[in-house]
Amino acid sequence: MIEKVTNNKFNTEKLNLNPPDKVKEKLDYYRTLFNKTHDLPSEQFEELTNSIKTFFNLKSVGFTDNPPTRLIRISNNNRILEGKELSYLTDISQILAPPIKYCNFGRCNVPGQQVLYCSTTEAGAYWETRPKNGDVITLSQFELKEGAKVNCNVVDHQNKVNQNGTHPLQIVGAMLSEFLIDAFSLEVSRDRPKDYLFSSLLASEQLFYRVATDNNIQAMIYPSVQKKKFGTNFAIKNELIFEKYNLIGVETRFILDEFENINPQTEELITDNLISSFATETFDFVNGKILYNEDAKHLFKLSRRLQTGAGKQFRYDNPGNVKNLTFNVSANRAAQWPESFKSN
Repeated sequence: MIEKVTNNKFNTEKLNLNPPDKVKEKLDYYRTLFNKTHDLPSEQFEELTNSIKTFFNLKSVGFTDNPPTRLIRISNNNRILEGKELSYLTDISQILAPPIKYCNFGRCNVPGQQVLYCSTTEAGAYWETRPKNGDVITLSQFELKEGAKVNCNVVDHQNKVNQNGTHPLQIVGAMLSEFLIDAFSLEVSRDRPKDYLFSSLLASEQLFYRVATDNNIQAMIYPSVQKKKFGTNFAIKNELIFEKYNLIGVETRFILDEFENINPQTEELITDNLISSFATETFDFVNGKILYNEDAKHLFKLSRRLQTGAGKQFRYDNPGNVKNLTFNVSANRAAQWPESFKSN
């Protein structure tokens, strides 16, 4: 099979495109490896990585510099504070991409690269992160700065290159576009991150292109696989988020039960939240802190008790108000409040 899409060493050379049928043969071979790359021995995985990097010396880009105006990100406090006392998040870094040492293969990044993953709707963020009963989550909202432009690659069937073209470059362009869509549509298990290999390499090489120019891709816009493509995700280089967006709010929520059979075409959330939450709109960007008043610690303790205690909120069977959440204060479910809590 061919080694590259084009037989060129440098971008400045005249385009020397391989025949479309040869390009298709290689792309179809790569497709046979979807969801199998995580199981490859290290040596074969490295060989495949180098093969992909070499082959895609021509890439598909559905360009826009007008990104979503509002982004939603959910951070799971239980995971972020694992091994520590569960609480609300106080460091801005905790609502951004994980530290570099924890960055594994993702949809748009290879290990060691910080990419911030967001959704464009609240429901989309829930589908992507899938919080569970007993989780405490932090919902962060970002708003595009006035006049800000972000160079984005839009991965979407609507932006697929015209497949009816007759010129070899049009035909190959359509193939590359379709392959990129297929790679971004691949459902990957959280415990098999190396199965992201194709999308992670193709996106990473654009987001972290080694030669800095004004036209470099800074973010990826792509359909939500978790939401069955009825939602939109946005991945941006972590270092650019505050250059392009304002952080406008951080809200702490408490997850109750998970729903079954939620229609992904709707904007219904996939879980019950505690009927109350608390939020802040104040931040110290110099010191990287999320600021709260003195009531936050008391509200957290109360909310956690209502989420997990004996008198926790539950769904009451009320046909007239199916979204009703009610405190369970049945006589045989009396809560045992600790003295330290009563005093507060």
